[in-house]
Amino acid sequence: MNAVKKAYRINVALSLSNVNADFLQLILCMMVSHYIIANPLYGAALFLFANIWTLYFEGNLRRLSSGPAPRKTNLVMWILLSASVFAGLALVFLYPIVMQAPGTNFVSFFVLLIAARSVLTWKVNDALSKPGLARRIYKGLFQILFFVPCLAFAWIIDDEPVMWMTLVGYALTGFLLSYQSSTMASLSKYIANTRRDKLHDIFSYRVFSNMSLYAQIALSLGVLMYICYVSFSTPAFSSDTYVYMGVWIVAVLLFSELFTKLVNRRGWILSLNIFIVGAAMWITGSLMMFDFKGLWGSTFWAGLWGFGLACITSVLNRYNGDFKMVARIAGRKVSDRDLHFRSMITQIISVIFSNAIMLCVVTVWVFVIPASHTPELPWVFRSTMVQLPVLFMLVSVFFALRQPLDERSRQKLLNYTQGTNNNTPTKQNLRSNLVEKKRVKFGVKILAFFVRPFLHLKVSGKEYMEMEHFPSVFVCNHGIIYGPIAAVIYLPTYFRPWIDRKMVDREMAAKEMYGRFIYRIPLLPPKAKMRIARLLAGPVTWALNSFNPIPVEKNNLRNVMTTFDDTVKVLSEGDNVLIFPERPRKVKRGDKMTVEHLTDSVGRLFTGFANIGRLYYETTGKCLRFYPIYASKRNHTFRIGQPVVFSPDNDPHDEKQRIADLLHDKMLELAE
Repeated sequence: MNAVKKAYRINVALSLSNVNADFLQLILCMMVSHYIIANPLYGAALFLFANIWTLYFEGNLRRLSSGPAPRKTNLVMWILLSASVFAGLALVFLYPIVMQAPGTNFVSFFVLLIAARSVLTWKVNDALSKPGLARRIYKGLFQILFFVPCLAFAWIIDDEPVMWMTLVGYALTGFLLSYQSSTMASLSKYIANTRRDKLHDIFSYRVFSNMSLYAQIALSLGVLMYICYVSFSTPAFSSDTYVYMGVWIVAVLLFSELFTKLVNRRGWILSLNIFIVGAAMWITGSLMMFDFKGLWGSTFWAGLWGFGLACITSVLNRYNGDFKMVARIAGRKVSDRDLHFRSMITQIISVIFSNAIMLCVVTVWVFVIPASHTPELPWVFRSTMVQLPVLFMLVSVFFALRQPLDERSRQKLLNYTQGTNNNTPTKQNLRSNLVEKKRVKFGVKILAFFVRPFLHLKVSGKEYMEMEHFPSVFVCNHGIIYGPIAAVIYLPTYFRPWIDRKMVDREMAAKEMYGRFIYRIPLLPPKAKMRIARLLAGPVTWALNSFNPIPVEKNNLRNVMTTFDDTVKVLSEGDNVLIFPERPRKVKRGDKMTVEHLTDSVGRLFTGFANIGRLYYETTGKCLRFYPIYASKRNHTFRIGQPVVFSPDNDPHDEKQRIADLLHDKMLELAE
């Protein structure tokens, strides 16, 4: 591993200490507040207020208005910061008077001590510019110096376990802060020296930034809500509760880091589908953790929550690195350092947003709910705790569905950057899809996500796909509708499909569906059947158009030639093409003749599609490859065969017949 990548991974690992330190310090403040004034939420609110402004100044985020941050993000941040100021003033001046709670000064002193340590640790790390043993010694001495007032504070605690937990927690968070402040100092300098965000006008990166921001707000807010819920649900002070919460935080974040390393080591594909699955698991765990009281039930749902978190963070980390290639398409030079600090900015903004939202909730909470604990929360607070993080995660999933840089686009991007297919049309196509703002149709992603669990197929023949010879044409059996559905879900590469023009127009699709199978529905009059066809045609055409298809007209020679020209253009831009040229058979159903495709074999193929090979060769001088595919409903397999290569030396008529015959024979072999 070279030095740049090693340093980048170390910084990513150290940034986790930021999250650990914040959550552990929150638990520490809640424990002290619970012990002294019997209200853990007061300490939580004070810490959140202090943490918001500490992160804001440590990260130099006041410079974001003229630097690398969207204008809307700055506006929302200032609204939340203003709200946090009012909440903080209410907590410091109104709460002790209104609630008549003695001992709030001790809690405020402890929170102030933690906040001052955070700020001064950052200042010390910023001043110690030279790395080495001397820097470690100075950082250690500083933490020992700041440990003295904590010893004095612990002296007033009569409960010995609580005293030791306070001291150990204070020392542990100080150790984590010493690393956190190193990265924060670097981030502060980066923001100060960055006048323009190199990625701000790249559409796919803006979508990713929103996806990452809302996901991290949801994750942080979910942890905060659960911690406050557990502490409030404790009828009386118990140090074991806070030990449990601390262990839970560390275990979940360590599990996330171990899962990420396992994924990187084994080379697993982290696609947007994994992100969506992780979000679904996280949402399920979030909803169920609040309802299960037993040990095993709580452990299971907390484990599911943690696994979902690991999936989400792993996908975000992986996708963040891909935008170095996207920036190249846009003509920008972006380093790993730029991407790392952009990721840190998003992380810190998400922490500030989640802390500010939680501060507003907790401030209302401590004034509305009496200080004496009850086992049940009012409905409005319980709904807020459960649903608010879920809402942010759903928004993140929406942006994930809008993300144009899916796995197939990434494969195409890799081919371009590695020189496999780096012509000008391919670059223009990638720029249009990934850089320029466009309306992303995500019907195919929704279709694949919901259909895939019910269509589990074993894929074979990937080894025959030679990416250095892409673009290519993939020829699949029809099997009524089974072949097209299987191909669009399981074909492991990027493509644009041929689709009958009738099926991409809503009215024409309704008539086609009625004539193919809806007319067979018994007991209903023809008008009712036609209404059903029109009702189904809407979502069907929406889903098919999301594939960005090449419309095919079978009965008009001029439109057929247009289809061929469009196909050659698509191939020249670097996209593969998926076609279904199987010839249907005529079948009599009652008094009506209709056409159907074979379901357990392969019918003869039309030969006209093979003209694509000749037209592509005349345009590019390259020999096109045709891959046979067979999707078997009976065997639950999706098989890819060895390609048939266009030969320019043969007679055009003989060559298209040869290609069609060879593909048909290979598809029959795959069907066995």
